[in-house]
Amino acid sequence: MSDIWKDPMVKAALKDGRPPEDIAVLSCPNCGKWGYYNQGSHFSCRSCGTGYYCCSEGEEPPVDRPWLRLDDFTTLADLASDVSDAP
Repeated sequence: MSDIWKDPMVKAALKDGRPPEDIAVLSCPNCGKWGYYNQGSHFSCRSCGTGYYCCSEGEEPPVDRPWLRLDDFTTLADLASDVSDAP
């Protein structure tokens, strides 16, 4: 979990004044590290470099690339009880 604070996109969002409740993050299915998710159709893990197509509910997954299902997503606030713990 502490690696999420190193994500440059998370740092930029916090610096821009976005509250942790407004910053979406996903856990990479390949390496398990958390990363910033811009709530679009793709998610790229900065840790392992794997890119995923994000399928919404009921959407057929692609057969030609990695994908993950977005039944729900997590916010930064869900991961940290106190954002002052951030390095």
